[in-house]
Amino acid sequence: MKKIIKEINNNQNLEMNLPVYARHINDLYNKCAAVEMAMDYYTFYEMVSDGEIKDSKLKEYTEEFNSIIKEYVVDVKVDENREKAVERIDILRNKIYKTVDILAAYADIFSRYEYVSNRCEYLFKEETVDSKYTDEDFTREIMQYIFSDEDNTVINSKICEIIAELPLRLTKSKFFQLLSDGLSVYSKTDKETIDDFVYVLKSSSMLALPDGLEDYSELNEIYEMVKAVDYSKITKEEFDKLENELRYAADFIDKETNVFMMLQGIVNRTYVMILSAPYVDEYDKEAECSMKIIKEINNNFTSGEYITLPDEVTDLFVFLEGVPEKVHSKIEGEEFALDNIKNNHLSIIKSIMADNIYQGLFISQNLISDSLFADLSDIKNIFEEKSEEETEFDIKEYINTVRDELVMQLTDFFKNNQKQVNRSVMALIISRLPVFFNNITEVQDYVYNSLSNCTNKAEKSAAIEIIKCIINEN
Repeated sequence: MKKIIKEINNNQNLEMNLPVYARHINDLYNKCAAVEMAMDYYTFYEMVSDGEIKDSKLKEYTEEFNSIIKEYVVDVKVDENREKAVERIDILRNKIYKTVDILAAYADIFSRYEYVSNRCEYLFKEETVDSKYTDEDFTREIMQYIFSDEDNTVINSKICEIIAELPLRLTKSKFFQLLSDGLSVYSKTDKETIDDFVYVLKSSSMLALPDGLEDYSELNEIYEMVKAVDYSKITKEEFDKLENELRYAADFIDKETNVFMMLQGIVNRTYVMILSAPYVDEYDKEAECSMKIIKEINNNFTSGEYITLPDEVTDLFVFLEGVPEKVHSKIEGEEFALDNIKNNHLSIIKSIMADNIYQGLFISQNLISDSLFADLSDIKNIFEEKSEEETEFDIKEYINTVRDELVMQLTDFFKNNQKQVNRSVMALIISRLPVFFNNITEVQDYVYNSLSNCTNKAEKSAAIEIIKCIINEN
């Protein structure tokens, strides 16, 4: 295979080598997916058996997933109904993505209100900062923490980490200027990079909430409750309730997200198995063991009998120990040729009528990766004829358009929300922008001015405590 990969990368004997390579990497993807599916499917089965799945959506998705396994992986050869199988697993994958997107939106929402809550805490504490505290000394402590590393990436990460927690004392005009400057840094990138960056800013700062928030009625009630609190006049009773509700919401979101992510992982593996199965001539021992495990678990799922798997099935896991690591290692050593093929040889693939298997490989490459929710839309259309697009794209004009839209959305948000909430959003956005300091002195001045200009003792005390925790943890 090394010779074939070398020839492909040298553009040699492509019509003969591309089909051979496709079959080889397809077998690796199939085996990797089958083995990991067997192991994770078993873990998921145990979670269901223990009664950990109570969410109605999760039950619905689990039933659909088990039906797909039974109809297209266990009982019927997938190549007989491949198109329908791909359609169903793709729809299910997108449903899970949308659900996790809703949970992520709630996590971002409550993160901003936790920021506000943390800065209310010292309103109800007798103790304040140490009597020996000075802004000058704490600024030096922060600077020492930030610049204790020589790696600029680490330094910038620490700067952003500290900025996110410092008392925010920026005028809106200064804030919008920093936002504009931060976006202008992307003038040498492309539209996709800018869109990704802006999406992160909007989604994490409550500007781009997804549809379906009402699907989680309990979280929605908490959201309405935290919005209704008057943070300038918050009482101890309101604060305690706020803390409890935010704590409950965070725990709920964490548990829900973890189980949906596990489900998405085995859905991705099944997706790969469906795509690759028609091109697998025979399974080796590890793949056969995996299929036996999957079949047994699926039989229990579909029968509704959550019983312990027999020893002759669980004993098969012995043959799978260390297999995922070995297969991934082999994939990593040979998969790089697939990127070269995708970028340079699509026309040849079409001419030798290998587009079906290669499209499956390109999709599987994404599904096998660590990115559970990788977007597959571009890969699905990779062999379609693309209309001619304008060769010139005014990136600076696009940035200005994006900036104006973002400023307008933020202006509306600030009008409709309390000062404390607005500051939490501004602090987050400032911390997500490319570092805007030109030298160490500017960093030091920003830190000191943020501390010295904050006259709200509760807010300042909370910021000091949080930053000290960050420093001590490192």
